[in-house]
Amino acid sequence: RLVVPAMGTNFANPDGTVSERLKDYLVARADGGFGLIITEITAISPYGKGSPVQLSIWDDKFIPGFRDLAKAIHAKEAKVAVQLYHPGRQTLSFLTGRPLVAPSAIPCPVCREIPKELTVEEIWELEEQFAEGARRAKEAGMDAVEIHGAHGYLIAQFMSGYANHRSDAYGGDLEGLLRFPIEIIHKIRETVGADYPIIFRLSGDERVAGGRTIQETKTIIPLLEQAGVNAFHVSTGVYASFDYITAPMAIPPGYNVSAASEVKKATSVPVITVGRINDPHMAEEILKEGQADLVAMGRASLADPELPKKTAAGNYDDIRWCIACNQGCIDRLSDLEKICISCLVNPTVGKEREMALIPAPQSKRVLVVGGGPAGMEVARVAALRGHEVYLYEKEEKLGGQFKLAAVPPCKQEITKIINYLSIQIKKAGVKVALGQEVTEKTIDNLQPDAIVIATGGTPVIPDIPGIEEEGVVTAFDVLGGKVTPGRSILVIGGGMVGCETADFLGQIMGCRVTLVEALPRVAQDVGGSTRYFLLQRLAQEKASIITSASVKRFVKDGVILERNGKEKTLSGFDTIVLATGIAPVNKFASKIRGRVKEMYVIGDAKQPRKALDAIAEAAEIGRKI
Repeated sequence: RLVVPAMGTNFANPDGTVSERLKDYLVARADGGFGLIITEITAISPYGKGSPVQLSIWDDKFIPGFRDLAKAIHAKEAKVAVQLYHPGRQTLSFLTGRPLVAPSAIPCPVCREIPKELTVEEIWELEEQFAEGARRAKEAGMDAVEIHGAHGYLIAQFMSGYANHRSDAYGGDLEGLLRFPIEIIHKIRETVGADYPIIFRLSGDERVAGGRTIQETKTIIPLLEQAGVNAFHVSTGVYASFDYITAPMAIPPGYNVSAASEVKKATSVPVITVGRINDPHMAEEILKEGQADLVAMGRASLADPELPKKTAAGNYDDIRWCIACNQGCIDRLSDLEKICISCLVNPTVGKEREMALIPAPQSKRVLVVGGGPAGMEVARVAALRGHEVYLYEKEEKLGGQFKLAAVPPCKQEITKIINYLSIQIKKAGVKVALGQEVTEKTIDNLQPDAIVIATGGTPVIPDIPGIEEEGVVTAFDVLGGKVTPGRSILVIGGGMVGCETADFLGQIMGCRVTLVEALPRVAQDVGGSTRYFLLQRLAQEKASIITSASVKRFVKDGVILERNGKEKTLSGFDTIVLATGIAPVNKFASKIRGRVKEMYVIGDAKQPRKALDAIAEAAEIGRKI
């Protein structure tokens, strides 16, 4: 009943064929107990690309790769389907190599390129390409195809008056809006036969003005079923409401289940639900309540490919939770320079083969200094490989900066990773010493073979006149509960830390907040979907945001700013909070350099960066020791 839905990875070969990397990644999820694996968006046309490395099925040359994939997944007793896809207007012409196409010459509000309106002959050609893609999938031994009619892609564009303004047979009334998808279903059915499963993915609610609502979706479901659909996969949104497609922490888990439940009332075929379902207990409840017949757990399968097996065994403490941070998955896909996905909590995504845990050739005594996420991850991995690991943390609790990161609104799920790593290092046999700072004497006593410095970072205090006299505090002080803020707050620094601290002060503490940032935009280091909801909350809290402004001097209850060449005094604040960056804490490394054969400095102690990168580095070092 558990499904790995189609998720972009860019793990295919550059020519669009199935790579060993993609196969390893998908097989790991099948081996972990997921019953149905659906490939990422798979192009049915050479001009239907939506990503730089596009998995494809538009030619017979792609069949052998899919055949190998099917055999590998079947060997793990799971089923596999290909998702047939064309982006229509929701892509960029530098990816497709020619002008974009759509039912109407209306640009996507996100991609903004004006597409060419398809002629009827071109529509027929695309229908044949979908059918040929299905034929190749069946010939390759794939168990089903999924037609991608969701998220505002080409088929969805035809189905919605939001994007389809045609006046011919392929637009207008309901029959016209559905003609293209129904003809595709008919052509696929004619090609693959009566018994081959066809899944249809669609957005229950497009969440845009003029888009299809869930009530309208319920009216089209029987027509699609009658055309030959064997199962519906109910998602949500289009590119203009993208923040709901891959929902961040700000959106409650299972937010889209109600849409699947409504669709289920309108059909007799199985329904798959999807959308931020990261808890196996929730998945079980959905099935028990009859809200859906199958549950897709996409990002949860990235975080832990063995989630089904661990759930079946009752080993809930061993599950690595998806926290919907989006740092490694959708944020990386949205950055054309990053190309491939990863996962903050599971750095082995897409590296299943090269990051397999191999026992160390020789057991060593390893000292890890610092119990933040990077320190715990390196300790966990090293211990699992057979090393004798000691972890020292000067605070009384593990977690490092993650403890602070979990304080702002909508960030509480971060504690799941602290809990997971805390449990896992103990299970792996790591000897943990809390409330103890490492000194040279500690090293003399332990005599470690390797030391890992994971001491994190500390807030930067900028060298600005008046800063010492006016008694400013840091975001760490505020989030850590070390200070009690006043009623009116000035936050200096509008990156992630500054914005989230302002959010905490406004929403949780009820403060009136002014935020000052030197750059033209705030929260530039925050991923798109997370940023959208963060800024929305700041607006609701009526936070005053001043950008392109630098602090020249701190004065009594305020600052002097310079903006556009002019100085301005801001005053009347009870508390001034600094969120001006992080500096590495690593002086101890220079003290002990040369005293052990192996020494590594990782995470923020090496260079402040996102948790995604710090944990990935820790996972690599744990395998290197």
